Amino acid sequence: MRAFGSVFCNAAKQTTGLRTCLYQQNHAAASVFSSVSLATIRPRPALNSHKPAIFKKAYSTEDSSSSEKAAGEGDKDTSESKKPRERLFPATGPLSPMGIGLFLATVVGTMYYFTVIKDRVAKEKMEKRLRGEVYGKADVGGPYELTDQNGNTVTDKTYDGKFKLVYFGFCHCPDICPDEMDKIGDAIKMLERNPQMVDVVQPILITCDPQRDSPEAIKEYLKQFHPRFVGLTGSFDQVRQACKGYRVYFSKPPKVGPNQDYLVDHSIFSYFMDPDGEFIDVYGKDKPADYMAGDMERRIKQFLGAGRTIQK
Repeated sequence: MRAFGSVFCNAAKQTTGLRTCLYQQNHAAASVFSSVSLATIRPRPALNSHKPAIFKKAYSTEDSSSSEKAAGEGDKDTSESKKPRERLFPATGPLSPMGIGLFLATVVGTMYYFTVIKDRVAKEKMEKRLRGEVYGKADVGGPYELTDQNGNTVTDKTYDGKFKLVYFGFCHCPDICPDEMDKIGDAIKMLERNPQMVDVVQPILITCDPQRDSPEAIKEYLKQFHPRFVGLTGSFDQVRQACKGYRVYFSKPPKVGPNQDYLVDHSIFSYFMDPDGEFIDVYGKDKPADYMAGDMERRIKQFLGAGRTIQK
């Protein structure tokens, strides 16, 4: 009995020790589980928490300045968008784009009128007056007595029976006279493509500079132009009378020395006269050779169609 009791007591002690051991083990496990759970749910530190405090301050300053800058730019854009833009020119009035455009158009139109239209109108009036379209038949032409390039005395009657194309110029003319005489020669050549018009028109040059244009000088000068050109010169009074009859203006500079070079200002017209010495038409500098040839042919055909004759 006593032995059984001692065995029972030993078993009870072992059982109590086992319970105590299990309790201790369970308590330790609970402590570990509690620490792991707390570690799991504890918030993680910031990424830059490991950096020194000076860097943290710098980052915080940059972030705040960037935020303030972005906010300031946003406010600036908003204020600029709300503020109305200033115009370079007013919308209306004389300084507006339309006002300036109208002003420039007026200036250009005025300049064009005074440089082109006015000169054209004046030339047309002059030509109409010479044709007799304004004041009746023009009193152009008249008697003269001059000397040709061969030294022969000629008058206005010498070339009667032929149409005449008379031009006033001078041998020392640098550009206008040669151009006009070339144009006359070209017009004669175009006209004479028609066999009926050959040797019908006599081209004539009357000098406006008798002081230098002697018969010999004119003969040498005419070698450059149409072979049927006739050149006439004379004394100053004789030339002035011929120019007066054709309403030709010419002017020599005053106080010119004996060997001094000079230019003579004169009218630039070619006068188309009929076989009787009557004025038909005038061709200005603006009329090309083909126009002159066509107009002369038309006038000649009208003359012949009226039953008139031409001396060849």
